[in-house]
Amino acid sequence: MNVPPAAGSLTDRSARAAQWRLAASLAGGVLQLASGILLARLLAPVDFGVMALALVFHGLVQPLGDLGIGNAIVQRASLTERHLRTAFTFSVLLGITVMAGLMLAAPTAAVIAREPAMTPVLRALAVSFALGGPSVVARGLLRRALDFRRQFFIDVAAYVLGFGVVAVSLALSGFGVWSLVWGSLVQSAFSSTAFFAALRHPLRALLAQPELGELLRFGAGTAASSCVNFVALNGDNFVAGRWLGPASLGLYTRAYALMNVPHTYAASVVSSVLFPAFAQVQGEPERLRRGYLLATQVTAMVAAPALATLAIAAPHLVPALYGAQWIGAVPPLQILCVAGYFRALYHLGGAVAQSAGWVYHELWRQAAYAALVIAGSLIGSRYGLAGIATGVSVAIFFMYAATGQLALRVTGAPWRRYLRVQAGALATAAATCAAALSIRVGLEEYGASSGIIAAAILAGASIPWTLGFLWQLSGPDLDLLRSRLPGACARPVERLRTLRGAQRRA
Repeated sequence: MNVPPAAGSLTDRSARAAQWRLAASLAGGVLQLASGILLARLLAPVDFGVMALALVFHGLVQPLGDLGIGNAIVQRASLTERHLRTAFTFSVLLGITVMAGLMLAAPTAAVIAREPAMTPVLRALAVSFALGGPSVVARGLLRRALDFRRQFFIDVAAYVLGFGVVAVSLALSGFGVWSLVWGSLVQSAFSSTAFFAALRHPLRALLAQPELGELLRFGAGTAASSCVNFVALNGDNFVAGRWLGPASLGLYTRAYALMNVPHTYAASVVSSVLFPAFAQVQGEPERLRRGYLLATQVTAMVAAPALATLAIAAPHLVPALYGAQWIGAVPPLQILCVAGYFRALYHLGGAVAQSAGWVYHELWRQAAYAALVIAGSLIGSRYGLAGIATGVSVAIFFMYAATGQLALRVTGAPWRRYLRVQAGALATAAATCAAALSIRVGLEEYGASSGIIAAAILAGASIPWTLGFLWQLSGPDLDLLRSRLPGACARPVERLRTLRGAQRRA
């Protein structure tokens, strides 16, 4: 039997999904920031470095954990009970197989990384594949239905238990890197169990070749793309850890994580909703085009001012949050902030391409991106972490242009219109940058502490950022978003809209 979609119009369901996805992202961000600050003060950079190296190899085989079955469940127009039973059986068996393979390969991976302490860590993390296999179908069905409400509660609860409770408690007890390992495993176990219990689906074992072939035809493409993308996103971590050492890698990953904040709270929220929503209208280019440009405009308005502010606040924000031992993260962070804007946007193009089934068109772009990241990191490593960050930034800009071209080809939008929807965000970022720099210079001359300077920069920069965002919301292209604003935001936006109308008439 076919699995019916959830009730309600696609627009309404997408809006509700985005709200819940944003709520999950913001809640997770607060939790990650709080636990990250505490763990950074309890653990040494080398602990984060060893964990990051292990996660490079763990993440490299992550796409093999389900071979894109979850994405195939979301994308398929017609889904039957036989598809679900086959997907469940295959995912469970595959998770166990990948776990065993990674455990056997862990010593070799440690030799490649030149870090013997990584072997037991990687073997422990391999268990997450067996834990996650039973929940692949449930996760896919929830995404297909745009049911991000239940995902919100599961994700938040899993992180609180894994890192807020287990990891912090073990770090306080002196477990070092193992506090991060056990935090990750507990988070994975709870999340998988909760997803498995949240949505009932057929559990009887079945490996039907026709249905499996249909799922893997799309899923294998997304898995290959994810694998290549992971190499692109973590090739720099491997180079930093292998050639500069785990302590330097710990500094670099902290810098990258801070740069990635706008992606976490804007682009990932939007793209995670875009994929299942656009998959349902994959044959309607006009709706795809309108949605893609709207998502680009909103994401740019979050990412550009945020990263400009972060780059200026970095010399004071990093030591204020994490302590003086993390000051080495500042130079790569400031360089990565420039690239972070393009990173936040290129993921939106990937979501559009996948929703239309163009996964293999995206794959070669991901492969070129991965090659550029590794080459840029190797060349840049001669100049330390700042050199690696510069090489990675060049690769990110390539990916922005490549996926932008692909998404515009799918939707039929011209480059001129794509760049025009970003203009307001870049103007707001310039104003935000000027305000933040003025505050920083003034307080440095006054001799204020790093904590006070960082707080003042963030507070002062929020004023032009907010005004710019409200001005953008009053524009004619954001009617859909404006209609869903709460009253406190809607009133100033309507005043600005009236002002813009008077200016046009004049």
